[in-house]
Amino acid sequence: MASLRARVLASVLLLAAAGLAILAAVTYAEQRSFLLDRVDQQLTEAAPAVSVALDRQIQEGGGGAGGGGGAVGGGNGGGGGGAGGAGRAPVTPAAGPAGGGPGGPNPHLPPGIYGERRTADGQILAHLLISYYGHAAPAAPLIPAHVAPGELLTVGSVGSSGLRYRIYIHHDPEDAALTVVALPLREVDDTLSRLLLVEVLVVAGTLVALGIGAFFVVRLGLRPLDRMAATAGEIAAGQLSRRVTPATPRTEIGRLGLALNAMLERLEQAFAQRAASEERLRRFLADASHELRTPLASIRGYAELFRIGATRGETETQTAMRRIEDESKRMGVLVEDLLTLARLDEAPALTRVPVDLATLARDAVDDARATAPERAIAVEAPGPAIVSGDAHQLRQVLANLLRNALVHTPPATPIEVAVEQDPVSVTLRVRDHGPGLPDGSPALLFERFWRAEGGRERGKAGAGLGLAIVAGVVAAHGGRVSAANAPGGGALFVVVLPMVPVSEARSSV
Repeated sequence: MASLRARVLASVLLLAAAGLAILAAVTYAEQRSFLLDRVDQQLTEAAPAVSVALDRQIQEGGGGAGGGGGAVGGGNGGGGGGAGGAGRAPVTPAAGPAGGGPGGPNPHLPPGIYGERRTADGQILAHLLISYYGHAAPAAPLIPAHVAPGELLTVGSVGSSGLRYRIYIHHDPEDAALTVVALPLREVDDTLSRLLLVEVLVVAGTLVALGIGAFFVVRLGLRPLDRMAATAGEIAAGQLSRRVTPATPRTEIGRLGLALNAMLERLEQAFAQRAASEERLRRFLADASHELRTPLASIRGYAELFRIGATRGETETQTAMRRIEDESKRMGVLVEDLLTLARLDEAPALTRVPVDLATLARDAVDDARATAPERAIAVEAPGPAIVSGDAHQLRQVLANLLRNALVHTPPATPIEVAVEQDPVSVTLRVRDHGPGLPDGSPALLFERFWRAEGGRERGKAGAGLGLAIVAGVVAAHGGRVSAANAPGGGALFVVVLPMVPVSEARSSV
């Protein structure tokens, strides 16, 4: 989480720094362009006046080609000089008061402006400098040897002072000479330097403030993820009932919490189902072992009695053999039931054919009447009730339900069987008029090796697997089975199976 917080902060600061740098660069370039445009305007406006001042200087000083020049003004004027060659730096004139010539100051020329008259081939005819009051004359500009009329250039100065000039090349309309007008950029450079310093300080301060604010904002924003990480650790430690917060659809983290909670809910259910399945398996193995141990112990005991000769006489021998046979049959029934449940657990593909459940019900009632002729067993199945399934397994469902009613009710208790159908399903009802269901949840009746207590005693050779087989078969056929106390007393078992459409039933017939 700390590395995520650091990456988020770094990303925020990098984006902010990039945005501020672009803003500072645009501001600096715009300010520089504005200041240079203003200097260019001053140069173009001052060019005619400088040209007139140079003409006056040439006329009064008599300077021709290669003539000298000096500072304009009433101060220390400089006299002639040697011949000026192309590309040669002009001699720095002496400083004097701002003015337009010997006659006094020229209000049209800004202080610090430099003027130079040269021929087309670069020969300097005259130059002048309007110096600042009380300041030494600045270094003269380094003007290229070859210039073109109308050019605006930025050049350096003589020496290493770092002073820059902005020059403008003006064509004198009266002759072929060129007038070079230069204005120092000291104020422009100072303004831009201060602007750059201010921008650096502002950007640095903004980044520091943004970093501090972003640190707390990111820490606050990632706090739910910290809580989720802590909860995930507790869940990993075994506390599957814990849930992450926040879990709300209003935010991204909240929606993540909802998804995690849904996943944790399914995981908890899966673990609970797994634990319950393991518990059922352990109970199933224990119950199966217990049920098999009893007949095996009886068989072994009678066999040992017969082996050691403890059974004297034909009567005792027949009794021992009969008991061994009975216990073997009981164990065989139990093993068959276990095999049936194992096959149902494997969920094999059923051989589904249309089966008339009404016919199966009448056959099962006939079999029950033959087993218990003293019982009054009624069946109500007025018409065909076609379902899709395995006839053998469905016959076993009816046999187990009727056997359950015969075993767990007193003698002479009537039993009623009814088969009904509606447009989508077929319903089978088996009701007895006995003591009813035991206390507790009716769903427990369909558990494997369930033992009846209280109102329903264990029947003869009962292992608690009959109703479990009923539930497994019905579930494999896509139906449902339920048990409840019937109105007026007794137990009622209801099986609902999906019905086969009439067209399919007729075609199969």
